[in-house]
Amino acid sequence: MSGAADPRKVALVTGGAKRLGFEFAKALAKSGYSIALSYRSDAEEARRAVDFLRKEEGVRAEAFRADFAADGAPIRLFEEIFSSPLFRSSSSSSSSAASGLPRRLDALVHAASPWIPKPFASVTPSDWEAVFSAGPRAAFFLAQAFAPELARSSGSILLVSDVAATQAWPSHVPHAVAKAAINALVRNLAAALGPNVRVNAIAPGVVLPPADMSPAAVATLVGKTPLKRRVAVADLGAMAIAILENRSMTGQVVAVDAGRSIV
Repeated sequence: MSGAADPRKVALVTGGAKRLGFEFAKALAKSGYSIALSYRSDAEEARRAVDFLRKEEGVRAEAFRADFAADGAPIRLFEEIFSSPLFRSSSSSSSSAASGLPRRLDALVHAASPWIPKPFASVTPSDWEAVFSAGPRAAFFLAQAFAPELARSSGSILLVSDVAATQAWPSHVPHAVAKAAINALVRNLAAALGPNVRVNAIAPGVVLPPADMSPAAVATLVGKTPLKRRVAVADLGAMAIAILENRSMTGQVVAVDAGRSIV
């Protein structure tokens, strides 16, 4: 797909400086999108991600800090992105990263999501709020803030769900419930924002396990899948692009999980 996409296309990837968010950003960059990525706290990590996208993928890229626990964060992110160097000097047709783009947004990928594994009895209100504020609450208000720009480009929203949304994970209850809310949001936003904005979700399986998960625990999870392997990052990225660019698809949650959700 790389090189075939409209070179003016722009994507926002929340949580785009690390882990799956960064992998989605790289997949979009390979497909020709310029990238706005948000990060919560690690400015150095975000700078490295932007440098990689500019130097290795050859696209325009900028990083923006956004803490979705704060009220109004999505609309502030909107304002900062569209007043940034990414969109300045938009009359220039040069392909250099220093040149601005026409004001537009073609794709919104909401990948930001805290991971707080805790037994049921140990979950606190702050744990619950952290997961929901960065997850379904942020997803809704990001859609609300960016929908007008997405509608102008007949764009697409991709939310990141999880197989946990349809399974019982007693040591990850806030996470599982938040992802179930994401699935409900997909259906409701698809109906609310059609026909000009498409809304879907991708539900990964074992892709990039948490750093504190032991190899034995990872092997146990993988062993339970019909395909007996982890999900390849390339497969997940390819499906994300396919969903974002499929103009006949909305309101769907697609599992890319080596079959984990069926067992």
